[in-house]
Amino acid sequence: MRKLGFSAAFVVCAALAGCQTFTAQETVSEPEPSQVKREPVRGIPNDNVHAKVQADPNARQAAQPAVETATASHILIRYAGALRTTPDVTRSKDEARQLAERIVKKLRGGADWTATANEFTEDPSGKGQGGKLGTFPKGRMVPEFDNQVFSLAPGGISGVVETGFGFHIIKREN
Repeated sequence: MRKLGFSAAFVVCAALAGCQTFTAQETVSEPEPSQVKREPVRGIPNDNVHAKVQADPNARQAAQPAVETATASHILIRYAGALRTTPDVTRSKDEARQLAERIVKKLRGGADWTATANEFTEDPSGKGQGGKLGTFPKGRMVPEFDNQVFSLAPGGISGVVETGFGFHIIKREN
Protein backbone atom coordinates (compact mmCIF):
# COMPACT_ATOMS: atom_id res chain seq x y z
CA MET A 1 0.00 0.00 0.00
CA ARG A 2 2.85 2.32 0.86
CA LYS A 3 4.50 1.73 -2.53
CA LEU A 4 1.22 2.51 -4.23
CA GLY A 5 0.98 5.84 -2.38
CA PHE A 6 4.55 6.77 -3.31
CA SER A 7 4.02 5.72 -6.91
CA ALA A 8 0.86 7.79 -7.17
CA ALA A 9 2.62 10.81 -5.69
CA PHE A 10 5.53 10.34 -8.10
CA VAL A 11 3.20 10.14 -11.11
CA VAL A 12 1.31 13.25 -10.02
CA CYS A 13 4.55 15.11 -9.39
CA ALA A 14 6.02 14.09 -12.73
CA ALA A 15 2.78 14.96 -14.51
CA LEU A 16 2.98 18.45 -13.09
CA ALA A 17 6.25 18.79 -14.99
CA GLY A 18 9.28 19.67 -13.15
CA CYS A 19 9.46 17.71 -9.94
CA GLN A 20 13.06 16.86 -9.30
CA THR A 21 13.54 13.49 -7.65
CA PHE A 22 16.64 12.02 -6.10
CA THR A 23 17.50 8.43 -5.33
CA ALA A 24 19.27 7.32 -2.19
CA GLN A 25 22.59 7.17 -4.05
CA GLU A 26 22.46 10.72 -5.40
CA THR A 27 23.69 13.71 -3.45
CA VAL A 28 21.92 17.02 -3.39
CA SER A 29 24.07 20.10 -3.54
CA GLU A 30 23.59 23.82 -3.65
CA PRO A 31 23.70 25.44 -7.08
CA GLU A 32 26.84 27.13 -8.27
CA PRO A 33 26.79 30.67 -6.74
CA SER A 34 27.60 32.28 -10.09
CA GLN A 35 24.41 30.73 -11.51
CA VAL A 36 22.08 32.04 -8.82
CA LYS A 37 20.19 35.20 -9.70
CA ARG A 38 20.21 37.43 -6.64
CA GLU A 39 17.60 40.09 -6.08
CA PRO A 40 19.20 43.45 -5.26
CA VAL A 41 18.90 44.73 -1.73
CA ARG A 42 18.03 48.41 -1.70
CA GLY A 43 21.14 50.53 -1.29
CA ILE A 44 23.63 47.65 -1.73
CA PRO A 45 25.02 46.71 -5.15
CA ASN A 46 23.81 43.25 -6.22
CA ASP A 47 27.28 41.73 -6.46
CA ASN A 48 28.19 42.75 -2.93
CA VAL A 49 25.11 41.74 -0.90
CA HIS A 50 26.61 38.71 0.82
CA ALA A 51 29.87 40.44 1.69
CA LYS A 52 27.98 43.38 3.20
CA VAL A 53 25.69 41.14 5.25
CA GLN A 54 28.63 39.09 6.53
CA ALA A 55 30.50 42.27 7.47
CA ASP A 56 27.40 43.89 8.99
CA PRO A 57 24.50 41.58 9.94
CA ASN A 58 22.19 44.62 10.04
CA ALA A 59 22.95 45.56 6.41
CA ARG A 60 19.81 43.89 5.03
CA GLN A 61 17.63 45.43 7.69
CA ALA A 62 19.19 48.88 7.22
CA ALA A 63 18.66 48.62 3.47
CA GLN A 64 14.89 48.17 3.88
CA PRO A 65 12.81 51.34 3.63
CA ALA A 66 11.70 52.56 7.05
CA VAL A 67 7.99 52.49 7.77
CA GLU A 68 6.78 55.69 9.37
CA THR A 69 4.99 55.12 12.66
CA ALA A 70 3.22 57.32 15.16
CA THR A 71 2.23 56.97 18.78
CA ALA A 72 -1.02 58.76 19.46
CA SER A 73 -4.02 59.20 21.72
CA HIS A 74 -7.48 60.38 20.81
CA ILE A 75 -10.82 61.41 22.15
CA LEU A 76 -13.73 59.95 20.21
CA ILE A 77 -17.17 61.53 20.34
CA ARG A 78 -19.80 59.28 18.76
CA TYR A 79 -23.24 60.09 17.43
CA ALA A 80 -26.29 57.99 16.58
CA GLY A 81 -25.67 56.24 13.27
CA ALA A 82 -21.84 56.36 13.34
CA LEU A 83 -19.93 53.11 12.78
CA ARG A 84 -19.76 50.78 15.80
CA THR A 85 -21.91 53.10 17.88
CA THR A 86 -23.93 51.39 20.56
CA PRO A 87 -27.68 52.02 20.90
CA ASP A 88 -27.17 54.05 24.10
CA VAL A 89 -25.55 56.88 22.06
CA THR A 90 -28.45 59.11 21.06
CA ARG A 91 -26.84 62.48 20.32
CA SER A 92 -27.11 63.88 16.81
CA LYS A 93 -24.16 64.45 14.54
CA ASP A 94 -24.38 68.23 15.15
CA GLU A 95 -24.46 67.74 18.91
CA ALA A 96 -21.41 65.48 18.71
CA ARG A 97 -19.50 68.04 16.61
CA GLN A 98 -20.34 70.83 19.07
CA LEU A 99 -19.17 68.73 22.02
CA ALA A 100 -15.90 67.89 20.20
CA GLU A 101 -15.33 71.59 19.48
CA ARG A 102 -15.89 72.47 23.17
CA ILE A 103 -13.35 69.79 24.15
CA VAL A 104 -10.75 71.21 21.72
CA LYS A 105 -11.21 74.69 23.27
CA LYS A 106 -10.82 73.19 26.74
CA LEU A 107 -7.58 71.43 25.72
CA ARG A 108 -6.17 74.51 24.01
CA GLY A 109 -7.00 76.43 27.18
CA GLY A 110 -4.58 74.21 29.11
CA ALA A 111 -6.73 71.29 30.27
CA ASP A 112 -4.88 68.07 31.02
CA TRP A 113 -5.05 65.69 28.05
CA THR A 114 -5.23 62.45 30.04
CA ALA A 115 -7.96 63.63 32.41
CA THR A 116 -9.98 65.13 29.53
CA ALA A 117 -9.62 61.98 27.40
CA ASN A 118 -10.68 59.77 30.30
CA GLU A 119 -13.72 61.96 30.92
CA PHE A 120 -14.94 62.30 27.32
CA THR A 121 -13.67 59.57 25.01
CA GLU A 122 -16.21 57.03 23.89
CA ASP A 123 -13.63 54.65 22.48
CA PRO A 124 -13.79 51.63 24.80
CA SER A 125 -10.13 50.72 24.26
CA GLY A 126 -8.92 54.18 25.30
CA LYS A 127 -11.36 54.87 28.15
CA GLY A 128 -9.45 55.05 31.42
CA GLN A 129 -6.15 55.03 29.53
CA GLY A 130 -5.98 58.65 28.41
CA GLY A 131 -7.28 57.71 24.97
CA LYS A 132 -4.04 55.90 24.13
CA LEU A 133 -3.95 54.09 20.80
CA GLY A 134 -0.35 52.93 21.00
CA THR A 135 2.09 52.95 18.09
CA PHE A 136 0.90 52.15 14.57
CA PRO A 137 2.28 52.39 11.02
CA LYS A 138 1.15 54.90 8.46
CA GLY A 139 -1.87 53.56 6.59
CA ARG A 140 -3.29 51.51 9.49
CA MET A 141 -6.04 53.98 10.44
CA VAL A 142 -8.87 55.34 8.28
CA PRO A 143 -7.50 57.97 5.85
CA GLU A 144 -8.99 61.04 7.58
CA PHE A 145 -7.46 60.02 10.90
CA ASP A 146 -4.19 58.81 9.37
CA ASN A 147 -3.62 62.04 7.40
CA GLN A 148 -4.21 64.15 10.48
CA VAL A 149 -2.05 62.19 12.91
CA PHE A 150 0.92 62.05 10.53
CA SER A 151 0.68 65.79 9.83
CA LEU A 152 0.88 66.68 13.53
CA ALA A 153 4.18 67.53 15.19
CA PRO A 154 5.02 65.46 18.29
CA GLY A 155 2.97 66.82 21.18
CA GLY A 156 0.52 68.45 18.76
CA ILE A 157 -3.24 68.32 19.22
CA SER A 158 -5.57 68.37 16.24
CA GLY A 159 -8.82 70.19 15.75
CA VAL A 160 -11.99 68.17 15.23
CA VAL A 161 -11.47 65.30 12.75
CA GLU A 162 -14.53 63.55 11.33
CA THR A 163 -14.47 59.88 10.36
CA GLY A 164 -17.21 57.30 9.96
CA PHE A 165 -16.75 56.45 13.67
CA GLY A 166 -17.55 59.97 14.89
CA PHE A 167 -15.49 63.04 15.77
CA HIS A 168 -11.91 62.72 17.02
CA ILE A 169 -9.45 64.99 18.72
CA ILE A 170 -5.98 63.54 18.24
CA LYS A 171 -2.75 64.03 20.16
CA ARG A 172 0.47 62.79 18.59
CA GLU A 173 2.86 61.53 21.23
CA ASN A 174 5.96 61.15 19.04
